[in-house]
Amino acid sequence: MPLETTIVCVDNSDWTRNGDYIPTRFEAQHDAVNLVTGAKTQQNPESTVGVLTMAGRGVELLVSPTDDIGKLLSCLHGVKVGGKSDMAGAVQVAQLALKHRRNKNGGQRVVVFVGSPLEADAKILVKVGKQLKKNGIAVDVVSLGEIEENQEKLQEFVEATNSNNNSHLVTIPPGLLPSDVLVTSPIIHGGEEGGGGGGGMGAGEGGGGGGFGMGAGMGDFGGVDAQNDPALAMALRVSYEEERARQEAAAKEAAVAEGEGGKGEAKVRHYFGVMEGWRDG
Repeated sequence: MPLETTIVCVDNSDWTRNGDYIPTRFEAQHDAVNLVTGAKTQQNPESTVGVLTMAGRGVELLVSPTDDIGKLLSCLHGVKVGGKSDMAGAVQVAQLALKHRRNKNGGQRVVVFVGSPLEADAKILVKVGKQLKKNGIAVDVVSLGEIEENQEKLQEFVEATNSNNNSHLVTIPPGLLPSDVLVTSPIIHGGEEGGGGGGGMGAGEGGGGGGFGMGAGMGDFGGVDAQNDPALAMALRVSYEEERARQEAAAKEAAVAEGEGGKGEAKVRHYFGVMEGWRDG
């Protein structure tokens, strides 16, 4: 894979407390961010990844572009959820971080997770997108939660940024694990599989979370071949175990708190059945 510097923009707004993605939008997003950062750092030994948050006290760069997978996997553990997300401002900060990247060679990319309604006008997003395109920066957008409300704006933003099929929009319906969808998406595979630039890529209707990331020949863990990428496979396994332990407790607690009884337990069983399927392939 080509050398690339990537900035991942994480939505930590109040909207990401919602439980339409188990256990919450933010925690499901956290697992997907770990997948993206792990994959990007392993695709080329010189590739680096940075992470920033878009809400709270404002846009905050948590980790400057680095190849240290430990920093990347742990940077979101102390992030507080709250406030409104500023996608336009975050993308501009990401662009500035890319300008000051350590290795000036290779491509530049911004991966944006959007889990709340976009307040920015479509014209502003298109303007930002054109500026990214002018500076040779590609964009991947992951839309979850407010999919229908944000679809048109995000589509216009990606189309304004897209150049030679280098930018993508992936939508993730409630009930699916973002990491399951992303593992077979062009965001991980660099446009080699599925999804067209600017055209968007959605999860199939009526499909379960287990239908993604487990294609034939996809590998031993999370769609990664442990023989070809042992470091990435190990990083994903460690991340999975950490997320599983935390999310299991959170999901069970949420089921009890909601007073759903057997229905809540069924959700928990379904969720971890999907997680086991993703891990075991």
